[in-house]
Amino acid sequence: MIAESKARYDTKADVLYLFAEEGEIARSIEVSPGITVEFGNAGNILDVEILRASRVLTETVIVSLHAKQAGVL
Repeated sequence: MIAESKARYDTKADVLYLFAEEGEIARSIEVSPGITVEFGNAGNILDVEILRASRVLTETVIVSLHAKQAGVL
C-alpha cells in the first residue's frame, strides 16, 4: 500500500518516486500530466512517479522528504 511505501526525491530531476511494492511492471498509466502509476501483473500498484514534484507538492512536503533522505527524520 502507498501508506507504507518508501519515497525518494531526486532533486536534480525534480522527480518524486513513491514505491509501494516490488514486482514486474505490467503496465503504466499517466493518470495526470506528469504523474504516472505503474501496475504489476495482478493490477497492484508498484510505484508512482511525479514529475516536476516541486511544482505539484507544497514546499513543506519537499523539505520533509529531503530531511528523511538525509536521516534527520
